[in-house]
Amino acid sequence: MDKATVKLLLESYRPQDAHDPMFAEALREVAADPELAAWFEDMQRFDAVMSAKFHDVTVPPEVKSHILLGYHATAPVIPPHRSRVWVIAGSIAAMLLLGLFAWRSFAPRERPISPLAQQAISFTEQMPPLQFVCFDAAAVAGWINQQPGSQKIGVQFRKPPASLSMAMIGSSVVEWNGKPVVMVCLQNGKRMAMLYILSDSDAAGLHEGASETVQHADWVVRTTKSHGQVRLLATRGRPEDLDFQMPL
Repeated sequence: MDKATVKLLLESYRPQDAHDPMFAEALREVAADPELAAWFEDMQRFDAVMSAKFHDVTVPPEVKSHILLGYHATAPVIPPHRSRVWVIAGSIAAMLLLGLFAWRSFAPRERPISPLAQQAISFTEQMPPLQFVCFDAAAVAGWINQQPGSQKIGVQFRKPPASLSMAMIGSSVVEWNGKPVVMVCLQNGKRMAMLYILSDSDAAGLHEGASETVQHADWVVRTTKSHGQVRLLATRGRPEDLDFQMPL
């Protein structure tokens, strides 16, 4: 079953269908495919919002039987003032439906956070002591370049220009899952961010030139892949707080 078929089938899925054999194969595909899982989670969230929106809408009891029987009755004569009320009510309902579908089509969707981005947030929250601290950015760059872990990743810092808005004030070379990671602390007054650099061979699933920014609670992480390296820039705040020149 290809992805298009899975999505077409699960468009009609409801929570009470969890044990329906008709959906079993499609649900197995979702469980095995992170992309499908993210799409399915988004669909379920939207369906929950729609259900909540229409929960209090009162439907005349005869509507269901009329639909099932193909009912074609002569339209009742409605007094002019009531007719205007129904037209207005119908217009409002149509606008509500159009608004909800437009919201689904164009509103930004929450994206699932990657394990690497989650690890960057967790590591930054714990904030172990830096192995090297110095307010001379050139000295920090020199220390990083001399570390075996940095050399294994292929990290090579040049002397950062003094015009950078975020200065390097320290660094560590740590391990994530047994792989070396260069951690650089960036600061401008009370504003801080952490840059993590690792080999792209330790980050499967990203293609060259990829760039993704994810908001997670009060954290924001930008993940990029370039020249054989994956870089994660993490800070507390919003995506615009990461819009500054990097020291690389």
